[in-house]
Amino acid sequence: MKEIILDFTGCKYIMRLYDIIQEGFGFPDWFGRNLDALWDLLSDYYYDCSPTFVKIKGIKTMPKDLQNYMNEVIAVFADVHKESPQFYFEVIS
Repeated sequence: MKEIILDFTGCKYIMRLYDIIQEGFGFPDWFGRNLDALWDLLSDYYYDCSPTFVKIKGIKTMPKDLQNYMNEVIAVFADVHKESPQFYFEVIS
């Protein structure tokens, strides 16, 4: 099983949040840096792929508005998991 760690510790800006996601998943440079683009790439990348486990950490160190936005990112991860059960994720901090 492939493991990806997304560490948002100290992340203060939405563009940095998307940098971390892009780097973690190895998304191409043309990644759109929004929730729709995240859904599109994750659903394409993880449809019929080998099992992947994503660990998400550092959310509590982010500003409150960014923590709230992360709830939407996590909802995208949950939707991808519903469509591609081999895509797992866990918020560890």
